[in-house]
Amino acid sequence: MKKLLAIALFAIGIVSCGNSVKETESTEETAAMIEAAQIEGRGAARRVINRTFNDSLALQGAVLEANAAKSKYQMANQPKCEAAFDSAFVATIRTTRPDLARQLEK
Repeated sequence: MKKLLAIALFAIGIVSCGNSVKETESTEETAAMIEAAQIEGRGAARRVINRTFNDSLALQGAVLEANAAKSKYQMANQPKCEAAFDSAFVATIRTTRPDLARQLEK
């Protein structure tokens, strides 16, 4: 009887450790997730740079749309993905439209 109890406790311990590992893996930001955030940041930048802005309000609206796309990383508490999105967004705009990047920096 004691042997059976010990085996049951051991099995429960293994199962609970396995669950905590799965939870840790699901909350960690993987390289694939970070790369996907970079791709999404580049896409958001392309949507901004391919538009013609008649006034600064339209430009601000486009930037707000990009921030809305980035907010999912903030809400999921994924700072690496958020940083990857930001850096890809800014780098793409600076590279392709330096004039627009200067307006955004003001």
